[in-house]
Amino acid sequence: MMAMLGNFVLETANNPGTNAFILSGAPAGRRNWSGAFPDGEVYYFADDGTQAEWGIGRLMHGIPASISRDTVLGTTQDKTARLNFTGTTFVYSALPAEYAVPVPVVQRMSVVPDRSWNGRTMTLGSVDVTLTGPALRAEFSATLPLTDTGANDTTWQVARAIMAIHTLDAQGNASAQPIAAAGSNLRIDRFFFLGVRASTLAHASPGTTLRLVASVQVPGSSSASTVFGMALQDGALNWLNS
Repeated sequence: MMAMLGNFVLETANNPGTNAFILSGAPAGRRNWSGAFPDGEVYYFADDGTQAEWGIGRLMHGIPASISRDTVLGTTQDKTARLNFTGTTFVYSALPAEYAVPVPVVQRMSVVPDRSWNGRTMTLGSVDVTLTGPALRAEFSATLPLTDTGANDTTWQVARAIMAIHTLDAQGNASAQPIAAAGSNLRIDRFFFLGVRASTLAHASPGTTLRLVASVQVPGSSSASTVFGMALQDGALNWLNS
């Protein structure tokens, strides 16, 4: 269960030192902790005007209520140890940056050599990734500049790029069916150099190993005589962690 988070929650604590925050009431216009939350884990910030600490603690209702300082995520002294607060300390609810959603990070890119294919599905490449933290989104994208290389073909064709995510078991075997897949169709006209992009989203937990596969195919409704040439494939894998 995630720690609790609320708006306009602030109380003061007097001379807490390095101990739990013993709460002594909310200023006008603010909510007190016990009125905002039941007993349980909360995100907290504490600030005495010269230094600040943020982390996760346990709110305990009572007279007075208190918040333990179980996990210090950071301080203005760049440490993860409890600060020694003296005097009036403001203790409020806010989400630490450590738990905010980060900017997506490109984990890997690959380039596939030039090749041609005729009326069939072709796998461009794959990558295996083991998650070290929970993932809200996994995105695998391929950009495919394609050209119709049929010398005497004056018709247009359709190419389909497919991104699929499979789970891997302990032996490294991929699931028979992908847990997620998406595709993008592209009309190919002779002598035009075009690109297609498709992506797949998935949710996974820490320790999960995923295999992400990019492939391209020419549907059966297209002419089997048309030869397609792929100049470049660019795969970018992005993780958005919780």
